[in-house]
Amino acid sequence: MKQRNVYIAKIQSIFPQTYDATYFADKVYPTDRYGERTNTLATRLAGTFGVDNRPSVLDFDAYPEIKLKDENDHPKIWGTTIVNQLTEVIDKEEIGMFCLSYNASYHTDILPNLACQIAINSELENLDETEELPYYGCAAGVYSLNQAVDYCETHDRPAIVFVFDQCTIKMKQLESDDKDFNKILVSNLLFNDGGIGLLVIPERLKEKFNHPVMKVKDIYKYHTPGGLIKMIDGKFIMDSQLKNVVPKLVSDKLIKPILERNNVEIEDIDEWSIHQGGTKVIKQFAREDHIGLDEKKLAPSIEQFYKYGNTSASSCLFVLEDFFKAKTNSTIGSKGLLVGFGAGYYLASLYYEWS
Repeated sequence: MKQRNVYIAKIQSIFPQTYDATYFADKVYPTDRYGERTNTLATRLAGTFGVDNRPSVLDFDAYPEIKLKDENDHPKIWGTTIVNQLTEVIDKEEIGMFCLSYNASYHTDILPNLACQIAINSELENLDETEELPYYGCAAGVYSLNQAVDYCETHDRPAIVFVFDQCTIKMKQLESDDKDFNKILVSNLLFNDGGIGLLVIPERLKEKFNHPVMKVKDIYKYHTPGGLIKMIDGKFIMDSQLKNVVPKLVSDKLIKPILERNNVEIEDIDEWSIHQGGTKVIKQFAREDHIGLDEKKLAPSIEQFYKYGNTSASSCLFVLEDFFKAKTNSTIGSKGLLVGFGAGYYLASLYYEWS
């Protein structure tokens, strides 16, 4: 449990250009390469998912060559932009730690690591620590947040967390007779690009912010090896049993334990930010043998999925940002749970209270 009070004082997202879902599918599965039948299948399937926007860093005029449409969508530039936005109230020299996590990134220069590149480019010159957590799946952002909270508690200095994924650069082009073609088609139409940053502060800086902030009450993590979500020869594979296995695991091994150790009931949680692994996955949490959430509490996560699809590591944090934007003084005292889960299986949850 946390001893010294630590808060999330600011949240800021960043997205590339967004595309209509049907347009996106047409570009990824063009008739001249895949034929009219596959093109029609892809465009119709894109419509059935209900995702309104497809944020992507790709230049579709060059696709399938992987090329950025806008050089400002390079992850180093994204990270620098987020750092600048999060340090409008607190000076950069006050920031003591920078934490980064992702699963898919356009960057190719890996030394120094991307976290160091962003720190240098954004002139974070007084850091004690720079941490990078790649490939922790869709819970990666909560793992980075845990690092930042631990640091802030120990050093009494603020930290910045930046979480992003550029999933569309990993879209695999397969021949239609490949045994994994249909699975890859689905994942290509679900995963999108985006990033988000969080400013984590100690108690002594709370008064600098004239709005409610999120008090970190607890962060709980759980890991067990599992292979229903994996990469094979560059192909991102999601097993059809995913929705039947992972939500139950998350309910029993993550959500129930963090609530129990904080003496909190499910009914006490006002805000639920659940990873957007798809509507079928999210709706599993309504089952009574899981945690029995009602439609109202699931709605923010489902709405975020319809808005931007699955953005991997950053997805549950976008729901958290929506709650942050809607904050008012009447919010004070209400409680929330952030729930991240994905490949590995890495699971992590944040329990917070508005202050």
